[in-house]
Amino acid sequence: MNKMNRFLAYYYKRRRSHINKLIYSLLLLLVLAGCVQVENGVHIQNDTNEDIGKAEKVFEDDDRLVSAIAIFHEKEILSGVTVKTFSRFHKAKIEKELTKKLEKHYKDFKVTVSADSKIIQETKKLMDLEDKDKFPKKIKELKTLSEEET
Repeated sequence: MNKMNRFLAYYYKRRRSHINKLIYSLLLLLVLAGCVQVENGVHIQNDTNEDIGKAEKVFEDDDRLVSAIAIFHEKEILSGVTVKTFSRFHKAKIEKELTKKLEKHYKDFKVTVSADSKIIQETKKLMDLEDKDKFPKKIKELKTLSEEET
C-alpha cells in the first residue's frame, strides 16, 4: 500500500507541473500577442494646399487594403499600402490601380504607390521626421527604392 501511495503522489505532482507549464506558456503567448501593433486605417500628411479627401476616399473604398499611409509634399504624393493576406499575390496590380485613381484626382502631382513593407516603414519614419528640409531628398530616395523593387 505504501508503494501505491508514493506512486499516486508522484503521478499527481508530475501532472500538476505539466498544467503549470501549460498555463505559463499560454500566459506568455497572450502577452506576446498583445504586444503586436497593427495599424489599420488611412494616415495622410499634407504639406500642400491640396484637399486630401479624395485620396482618403480612394484608400478607404478599396476593400483589398488593410491600411494606407501617404505624404503630400510639393508636387509629389508618396504612398505605402498594406494589402490583405489573400490580395498580396496581386500587389503590382493593386499598386497600378491605385496610382491611376490618384493620378486621375491629382493631375498636377507625381504619384508613387507601393505595397512594399520597407516603403511603408520608411514613409512612417518620414512622417515623424521633424526636419522638413530633408523631405525632398528622402522622398526621392524612397521613390528610387520603390522603382527598384518593381
